[in-house]
Amino acid sequence: MRSEQVLARIVLIGRDKRFEIRALVDTGASVSIISKRLAERLGYFPLGEPYTIRTADREGYLKIIGYCRVGLIFEGVKVPGGCTFEVAENLREDVDVIIGRPEIDKWDIIFTPEGPRPRKIPIILDVI
Repeated sequence: MRSEQVLARIVLIGRDKRFEIRALVDTGASVSIISKRLAERLGYFPLGEPYTIRTADREGYLKIIGYCRVGLIFEGVKVPGGCTFEVAENLREDVDVIIGRPEIDKWDIIFTPEGPRPRKIPIILDVI
């Protein structure tokens, strides 16, 4: 896939801040992640005991130091209930947000030649 096919326009909404950015939509990610630098601007809750998540890189890992709960608009569509991201202390400099498999499934995201999109608008969450 080309980079434009895995990047999505999102708006993150904190208490008194709002950021419009591009997020990497990653079907191989088991969690959704936000960089520490962006989470600090939105506000986040630190963990008493940080932990690590392995990455696909050899010997790669992300150090998770907290979580960040925000309102979210995905490709112009409001996500009911927003999203909780794991805060990574050492996320790559060129990536601020990774949307992982749980949210892709929950929001019913499909990949099109123009990029990731919700299959249905509005996004309707299911309990199955």
